[in-house]
Amino acid sequence: MKEKCKNIKPIPCKVILIGDSGVGKTTIIDRYLNKYKENASSTLSTSYYAKTETVNNYKINFQIWDTVGQEQYRSLNSLFFKDAQICLMVFDITRDETFDSIKNYWYDAIQQNGLEGAIIGIAGNKNDLYAIEKVDRKEVRSFSEEIKSILKFTSAKQNFCIKELFTELGKRFVSSSFMKEFGSEYFYDVNNRAKSFQLNAQQKDVNKEKKRCC
Repeated sequence: MKEKCKNIKPIPCKVILIGDSGVGKTTIIDRYLNKYKENASSTLSTSYYAKTETVNNYKINFQIWDTVGQEQYRSLNSLFFKDAQICLMVFDITRDETFDSIKNYWYDAIQQNGLEGAIIGIAGNKNDLYAIEKVDRKEVRSFSEEIKSILKFTSAKQNFCIKELFTELGKRFVSSSFMKEFGSEYFYDVNNRAKSFQLNAQQKDVNKEKKRCC
């Protein structure tokens, strides 16, 4: 049984990070992948990363796309919304205009270009700079509740709530209708698969007993 469990294919889950330039999309990804660097430069082209995690006994392969935040390149980002089950919007808590962009541009972009039922997350990044915060957290929470998103205030620099953010997004993914798209080769729930093996073995024993009785 252990060998069969090892061969379970991770469920692919496309994640796109969006938000204005300089909010920390790349540093969030770098911290999640354990390769964080101080003073990372702004992203000038879309980049791809991957990491496999176990979430609620489901093996998930997060396929992460880091997009360009500069306004002149925004139209290109619409191409990367396709097939993204998770859209993570990032803003900088020290720049209130970056949260305004989430409300007035990025969320609308998800609605126009994203999958129906896409899971939405919001990361209020640079929480280590709380002393100079410019956003109203009540307003952020209210907006998050309105659009039914997962909200975390994060700090890539201090590694605060980064893993928790992806874990919460993963939990919502494995309980979503997207899971219906995957066949038995992914057989996502390790516990259920183990249980099915036990039931099959028990049924075989019962069949053997019936043959002996006959």
